[in-house]
Amino acid sequence: MKKLSYILSGLLIAGCSAIFSSCGDNENFWGPHTLTDDEIAEMARQDSIKQAQRERIDADLILEYTVEFYLSANSYDGAEVEIDMDKIANEFGITKDALGAALNGEGGADVTGFAIEGSTHADNMTSSNSGAYWGHWWDKDGNVKNWGDEAMVFAEFWYEDGKGIFNVGQYPGHLVADQQVKFIEALKYQDKRVAIVITAIARARGEVKATVVASNKLTVETAPNDTYATVPVEGFDANAALAALGAGSWADVDWVCTNADGSYAQEYSADAPGFWYDKEGFSGSWGDNASVFATFQEEQIWIGQMPGQMTAGSSVTINFSAMYDNKIVENIITVVIKEYEDPETAPEGTPASIEKDITLTKPYDADWGATDDFDVKEELRQCFKMTTYQIFSALKNGEMNMWCGEVGKDANEDGTPAYTADAPGYWLGVEGQRVTWGDEAIVYLNLGISEESLAFYSGNHPENCNPSGQTIKTKMIIEKNGITATFNITINITAAQ
Repeated sequence: MKKLSYILSGLLIAGCSAIFSSCGDNENFWGPHTLTDDEIAEMARQDSIKQAQRERIDADLILEYTVEFYLSANSYDGAEVEIDMDKIANEFGITKDALGAALNGEGGADVTGFAIEGSTHADNMTSSNSGAYWGHWWDKDGNVKNWGDEAMVFAEFWYEDGKGIFNVGQYPGHLVADQQVKFIEALKYQDKRVAIVITAIARARGEVKATVVASNKLTVETAPNDTYATVPVEGFDANAALAALGAGSWADVDWVCTNADGSYAQEYSADAPGFWYDKEGFSGSWGDNASVFATFQEEQIWIGQMPGQMTAGSSVTINFSAMYDNKIVENIITVVIKEYEDPETAPEGTPASIEKDITLTKPYDADWGATDDFDVKEELRQCFKMTTYQIFSALKNGEMNMWCGEVGKDANEDGTPAYTADAPGYWLGVEGQRVTWGDEAIVYLNLGISEESLAFYSGNHPENCNPSGQTIKTKMIIEKNGITATFNITINITAAQ
């Protein structure tokens, strides 16, 4: 220990001597150092090298595109970008169709889709975190982010009919006017790399300043409807409206509706082009204060209802107007909700319980697809001695219920059925028992109801059902005042095609 202490003491003394000597050589040693012009120039050169390295895109072919779209507070709308598939295929030395198939996830060439981070230009080998086989969500700096608070725009690629398209959209409410997000989607094939640089620019819609060149006052009478079904607006003359606007086709025409302050709303809130309206008839949104929605399809205006909000005897007047080149054709539409006129007569006789075996069959699929409808309208009409509309209404208001397994099983606290799929309907487990959506859910089984139809349909859970096929057997009991219609149902999911 003593030997070690002597050695350490010697080192400390030597260190102190060096310090004192250094202090004597440079009296400004402890003060701030003033950079020379040469040092400043060298630091700038080093910074520029680092910046150039960060900005360099490691690719044999770089394709650049710009896409603009309107800001949206409530939709994921954007625009499409067609990329040059011929150039990419030529760079890789493969056919365009082989490239397209690979990027659709359909096999073909062994092409890898990935991303290049905007901040560092480092590779991110995740092929997708958006809704396509190749594509990503991006933050404001062009870095890959999952859907959420930091996400700004997304890109989703598909190849069809010889064209490669990126659908570039936005996260509602996250962008501001004129904001630009530059991001890099990338591809790799063998030792070749291609970068697709897309600059997405969000634009604000300007205030509408247009002249009304024609005004149509129209009326629609329809019954209450809870299925979002649409009815045409009779009396709308599409050819006359297009001529008044001076537009070449309806594809060139935009649609507007009115806000409560009298200004025009331009951002579509229903199926485009279309709007939801509040109960006062002004621009609104889907929800408890919604009344109806309007849309334009196949040169016809269509009106649909918010389920549960429009009762017989109610009405609302809306403005759904076409706009082109600072001209507006105004359509003031009054929607009148009248009592449903039942076209059927209830069957004669006394209600009596029935039992029936049915089978629903479909191949497994990963897109929540459903079987063909199995019509049980006549069986239910005869069982309960009611019209289709009366059965529909009874199921809607709770006078009639559908139970899984036995009447009253798995009821809510108020005694009503605890439906777990589209009411009346259930998610089912391996034993055909009622389950909630989740790990136990194998198939869904619903009774589709409307004023004119009553039919069972089913489909498989994409993750929980066996792609090789699976059979589920269950019992559905439709009951009213002690009378039951029992259906022993076999759901046969066959192997994926």
